[in-house]
Amino acid sequence: MAERIIVWSSKAKIDLINLYEFYNYRNKSKTYSLKLHRKIQKEIKILLKQPEIGKKTNKIGVRGLLVDNHYLFYEIFQKHIVVLSVWENSQNPSKLKL
Repeated sequence: MAERIIVWSSKAKIDLINLYEFYNYRNKSKTYSLKLHRKIQKEIKILLKQPEIGKKTNKIGVRGLLVDNHYLFYEIFQKHIVVLSVWENSQNPSKLKL
């Protein structure tokens, strides 16, 4: 069986860009954003090998993978994994839309 691939939804891409921009602005440096990016990429590689590693959520078929203080919410399909959203845990949970 061919290995799955990661597909980033438009929302997840925007979430990730906003997250990196927030840390760049707050820290006046790209250092943390680059570190976080490397961690996310490392966890994505693990996710590809063990797709059910993430915590089940209340939404059927959606799982959440914790990376530092951020969740990557995703769905597993036969040939790919779709990252739906990137969520910083200090945000108000009522604003989370998957």
